[in-house]
Amino acid sequence: MLRVAEVDRSSPLLLTLCRRLAADRGGASAVIVGLAITVLLGLAGLGTEGASWYVSKRTMQGAADAAAYGAALAGTVNYVTEAKAIAASHGFVDQTAGVSVAVNNPPLSGNYTNNSSAVEVVIQQPQARLLSNFYLANDPTIATRAVVLRGVGPDCVLALNGTASADAFVNGTTDVNLIKCGLAVNSNSASALDIVGSAQINADSASVVGGISGNGTLTTVNGTFTGAAAVPDPYANVQIPDYQSLPCTALPVNGQTIDASQVAGGIVRFCASLSLTGHETITLENGIFILDGGSLSVNNSTLNLINATIVLTSSNGSNYGTVSIHGGATINATAPTTGPMAGIAFYQDRNAPAGTNNDFSGGTTQNIQGAIYFPSEIVDFAGGTQTGSGCLQIVAGEVDFKGNANLESNCTGKGVKTISSPPKQVE
Repeated sequence: MLRVAEVDRSSPLLLTLCRRLAADRGGASAVIVGLAITVLLGLAGLGTEGASWYVSKRTMQGAADAAAYGAALAGTVNYVTEAKAIAASHGFVDQTAGVSVAVNNPPLSGNYTNNSSAVEVVIQQPQARLLSNFYLANDPTIATRAVVLRGVGPDCVLALNGTASADAFVNGTTDVNLIKCGLAVNSNSASALDIVGSAQINADSASVVGGISGNGTLTTVNGTFTGAAAVPDPYANVQIPDYQSLPCTALPVNGQTIDASQVAGGIVRFCASLSLTGHETITLENGIFILDGGSLSVNNSTLNLINATIVLTSSNGSNYGTVSIHGGATINATAPTTGPMAGIAFYQDRNAPAGTNNDFSGGTTQNIQGAIYFPSEIVDFAGGTQTGSGCLQIVAGEVDFKGNANLESNCTGKGVKTISSPPKQVE
């Protein structure tokens, strides 16, 4: 009978055997360790190779993003050349070293295949195999893709204040139609665009730096974008011409027409408020009309502004005027097409105090062809140009729609500057 006794692991015999094994110089341990090191080095090499591919992909993605953005800025003619040049500047030259740079308008894949404003850039390049040669039959190809929308627009409403809690505001049952033009809001507030109650906005596009709040409805044709880049002030370089040496002109009376082209320099200076009440009618034409320290008020009266701009400013740095146009007023205004105030019907000094309200609530009898430019203050607006032929912009620190409004941007040849949101990467 064969009997195998259980070994006591704590016995002196077992400890002696372990010590002998550890002291063995026969080479078996060295072989095992050598094989293990080889495997570890191989894995480290593959990790390094994978990291290299990852860096290449990140670099390639940056090139695709930049190329798509540049193509969007380039317009509809040279966008392919521009995209490939930008990709090349990042080290990805089309048809060189296996690189392929494809530029598609509209995109061939994704969510914008039917959008002619979208530009797609796809960059591909095979990567050389090193240790991966043992398990990959072919060189791997890294591909990156970017889609950018060309600057949507034109915009016909731009709220410039970058920090206002509600840069653009629509309340009640207000129905705002921006026909073939968009809305841009530069505030970074979470409620930068506040649409309250049953209010509605229909626009070509909406570009908002911050967020959108309220229970109202926003409908856009070419997209609603939050977290967007701020839209630059298109009239930032327009300055009030020198007027302080001019004499103060008497305010017009009912039925009077003042033609600024009959005055040297085409500038007329009023040194008081211009207030029309009780069914009065005045006409200001062919030039620039300065309200120095005065306001404009129209109530149950008619103001004709023909090829002219009204400027609200102050020669002493205080008492900046405001505008108050109420229901019952009739406003027929066309901005000049040339000159220092081209495209602007109403201009308020940038130094006017922020937060002050200006009331353009003339309703459907308020017909303005040109820009309302109040870069620091608030414009309350209701009514506006009729559909089909309008050219009206509102560029203000803040914009508050108080009633229904129809705005258009059919402004070719009218001196008005184009407001376009910057290109936006969407994929």
